[in-house]
Amino acid sequence: HTLAGSLGSFGFDQGSLKSREIEQILQSRKKASEEVIAHLSQLVVELRQELETEDNLPKPTQSQPLPITNSRFPIPHSPRLLIVDDDVKLAQGLASEVAAGKMQVEVAGDISQARKAIARNRPDVVLLDLCFPESAGNGLELLAELKTTEPPVPVVVLTVQESFAERVKVARLGGRGFLQKPVAPQKVMDAIAKVLQQSGPPQAKLLIVDDDPQILDHLRTVLEPWGFQLTLLNDPQQFWETIEQCTPDLLILDVQMPEFSGIDLCQVVRNDPRWGELPVLFLSAAQDAETVQQVFMAGADDYVQKPIKEPELLARVLNRIERSQLRLSMIAQKNQMLSDK
Repeated sequence: HTLAGSLGSFGFDQGSLKSREIEQILQSRKKASEEVIAHLSQLVVELRQELETEDNLPKPTQSQPLPITNSRFPIPHSPRLLIVDDDVKLAQGLASEVAAGKMQVEVAGDISQARKAIARNRPDVVLLDLCFPESAGNGLELLAELKTTEPPVPVVVLTVQESFAERVKVARLGGRGFLQKPVAPQKVMDAIAKVLQQSGPPQAKLLIVDDDPQILDHLRTVLEPWGFQLTLLNDPQQFWETIEQCTPDLLILDVQMPEFSGIDLCQVVRNDPRWGELPVLFLSAAQDAETVQQVFMAGADDYVQKPIKEPELLARVLNRIERSQLRLSMIAQKNQMLSDK
């Protein structure tokens, strides 16, 4: 790890910049001129002065930890955070800041320790550095492993890596955040809180309408383990009474049903101001362009073909709910800002 990264994380912004410049000079393969050597010496002197100056030391009263409950992305419980970083001072510093925000924090100094910690007590989120000595394992390997767990453990990457290619690797492996050192602890906490809010139990109500009881049973087995509150309806004639009673966060409709089709139900929903913004997802065995066009013209947000592929359905349901909740959160924040003026 670099000194620049550690200094920045502990609030020494100017020291971090000087350290980065020193590192660049030392890493250069060119023979240093007298001017460069003199400049390097001056940088070292200035860095030492900054670190030894009492006024420059980070003070708890000047940099209060951001309580997780006061984050822009509040979460409802006391989550477990695993910090995986071989920079012990940096990890402990972040741990103390985050713990003050009412989170349970554990620090692992290498990939092996991290695997043991995860097996012992599954975390709600992992803050993962990518760079470790070769003998200690690879951060990307752990990221790939966490992606395959059920459900996946969300990971926020904290690293000195700057390349776009590295960002792409992290995204492909399911990383939920990418922070570049140096970074303020408050930004780390905001990133963690945002991921936790998005990754927590959906706590959403789903109304599913399909005239086939076997389809409804199958959807129950797929969606119920994820914490959704399900209302299953096989008679579309009872739709309006049911939707008013259960007030769903997402509506799933079959296209072809007796008496009233899913397209009929969707149009009725879109005509009512109370349900105009309700996410609607259609299920259908039809693949012709005309049916798909009718579905979206009726006001559908998404379309899943039968036979249902469970991973695809889950991804689409979670995506629609996440977008809807984010939109509602933004509206609430905007209304709060207007009321505060």
